[in-house]
Amino acid sequence: MDYSLSKRKMSVGPHTGKEVFVASAVCQKHHITFDELCERMADDSTVGQADIAAVFYRFRKVLNQLCSQGFIVDGGPLGTFRPTFTSKAVLKEEDFKPAECITRTQILFTPSTEFRKLKDVEFFRVAVQEKKKGKDDKKKKEETGGTP
Repeated sequence: MDYSLSKRKMSVGPHTGKEVFVASAVCQKHHITFDELCERMADDSTVGQADIAAVFYRFRKVLNQLCSQGFIVDGGPLGTFRPTFTSKAVLKEEDFKPAECITRTQILFTPSTEFRKLKDVEFFRVAVQEKKKGKDDKKKKEETGGTP
């Protein structure tokens, strides 16, 4: 895994006020697509890429159904999935209307300890990556004819 070192001034902890070097992961620019993931999973397997994709889609559907019914789902070596939502506060119980007060329903994933760990990682130092320019930076550069 690639990493870069950057100098930072610490604002908390035993090194408060001191400049220290901190490593940051440098992720690959290429994102692995769903098709590529299925293809890699199908390698050295008797299961085809289409079958693997079908299992993922079915898993998503079943997981959504179960969590919608309030179940916590044990995903084995992956971790657990549970339903959660945001609720507005009301002053009187009779003012609570689920359709209006409950929002942002979602599934919360908690990876297992084993799934969270990266295995067989080798580290390679690379140069600090430049941050991507946002739309505002690009627009300022065009307006000023130079740097934002």
